[in-house]
Amino acid sequence: MRHTAERRTGEVLNFATSSEAYTIYIEPDVRLDVARVQNKQADGSREAYMWVQAVQGFFVLYQDLREARPGPWRLIFEIIPESFSSSFFPYVEDEFFPLLQEWQKVDSPPLDNNPGE
Repeated sequence: MRHTAERRTGEVLNFATSSEAYTIYIEPDVRLDVARVQNKQADGSREAYMWVQAVQGFFVLYQDLREARPGPWRLIFEIIPESFSSSFFPYVEDEFFPLLQEWQKVDSPPLDNNPGE
């Protein structure tokens, strides 16, 4: 399924759950209202990922587990399908790690998000 990947940055501040909603708050000002989520970790890997479908779109979160204590969850990609399909989330879920290798080739965003200032 055709899509593009764009690098994003931000640290997860909070995972908020209630009987009505699951929301992820990411600094500086990102809110993801979660519809579906799938945790992903390759066998023997010390890195964890979350594949998220939110009202705001599709996203990938990352957590480094290589240290004595797990690192913070971080937003690393926004995935934009060419056209919306109910099968997009399960397609990426099934092909997550091969697709992740492709996404990791995407250039990082510039560090200065306010050019000209």
